[in-house]
Amino acid sequence: MALQQFSLSTREIDVHIFTADTEKRPAVIFLPDLVGVVDSQLESARLMALEGLHVFVPDLFSHEGAMLWCIRMFFDMAFVTNKADNPGVKEVFELVEHIKQLPYVDASRLGFIGQCLTGGFALHAALRDDIKAPVVFHHSFGLTGSGMPEAAARSVCKPVQGHFVTIDPMCPRSRVDELKEQLGGYLETNYYDWLPHGIPHFFRRTDEGRRAYINMMRFLKMQLA
Repeated sequence: MALQQFSLSTREIDVHIFTADTEKRPAVIFLPDLVGVVDSQLESARLMALEGLHVFVPDLFSHEGAMLWCIRMFFDMAFVTNKADNPGVKEVFELVEHIKQLPYVDASRLGFIGQCLTGGFALHAALRDDIKAPVVFHHSFGLTGSGMPEAAARSVCKPVQGHFVTIDPMCPRSRVDELKEQLGGYLETNYYDWLPHGIPHFFRRTDEGRRAYINMMRFLKMQLA
């Protein structure tokens, strides 16, 4: 694992990088949730790299901390309504452009994982031609309807893999059902009865967590092949 700093137009972001080797391979951007980058996520990224992917885990709270980042985002209406031009999406997509320039990254085969706080980012990533494998774990923003603006959702024309828990006040089934209707069958839904919100934290802790990891890797490998 290496830690590299990327300079964006607004600030610098630290990124944990797990490389499969030095060969040009597909890459996955694996975003954290509200608790930030934690050991369980880094261990998952390491295991994903062992399966032949270059994995990038951005520390979105770099050099400003979680509180300042959340204040900056939560007081921006575009962010809380998950519009395409929200500052969180713009920062992450700028980072994606930097990652694509790395010599060992196949820029035409990218995966993208968002969860909770960043789940909506994955839905917008599905609109990019270079993101072949968008994965969302229980998106918490925007605040109304499916959590994805209608026009944007109707424009998605590739498979999106979704992971959800049966009882989740932050991402209830009604929201998922509406998103599935908007995406016109492109959304693959995986439900887990015995997991709480925060599925990636349980990839190696429970049987259902392991099932979620296996489902995710199946999708990533298939779409990035």
